[in-house]
Amino acid sequence: MEEMIFGGQPQKHSVWDEYTPIIQEGRHTDVYLADQIEAPSEYNKLCHILRKAFKGDTVTLHINNGGGFLDGAFAILDAINTTQAIVTAQIVGTVASASTIITLACHHVVLAEHLQFMIHNYSGGASGKGHEIKSQMEFTDSQLNKSFAIFYKGFLTENEMELVIAGKDYWMGTEEVRDRLAARKAKDSDRLEEIAAARKAK
Repeated sequence: MEEMIFGGQPQKHSVWDEYTPIIQEGRHTDVYLADQIEAPSEYNKLCHILRKAFKGDTVTLHINNGGGFLDGAFAILDAINTTQAIVTAQIVGTVASASTIITLACHHVVLAEHLQFMIHNYSGGASGKGHEIKSQMEFTDSQLNKSFAIFYKGFLTENEMELVIAGKDYWMGTEEVRDRLAARKAKDSDRLEEIAAARKAK
């Protein structure tokens, strides 16, 4: 507990006052993503912890928010993809938009009942001269569509992904999310077995 000086009197500062509360106990870290996903700078400490983790470390992301800035989600995503820790998403309440990308990047997902899980296409805008706006939007649309196809592979079908890109919102409850995660895990297991068999055949 740190002390802060305010109005001439020391004030206690709690970890729960942070935008992203992080609690470390031994080799386990709990992180609370309970507000809109913000700019990457809000997640510097989280990303640092993930990148510096060792095998045997564990991190639980407690996720309950409606999404937000993709750049913030991408920073967390990259840290998850490079960490040696085992990362678990514990999801509850509403998990939507950018937060679904973070959830599906985790090694394990624990679902609460009464979940509201929503996937949709990105929102955004651009400013500048006409040709600059056009160039930026064409690039952004192309790159994000490719990225989304990777993020949701095995969780959404190719047809569902096309519908998302076209503007459809997919709302799912706990049972449907659980079924889709199980199906994705089975497909991944089959793919790994095929790779292992192909290597043995060489």
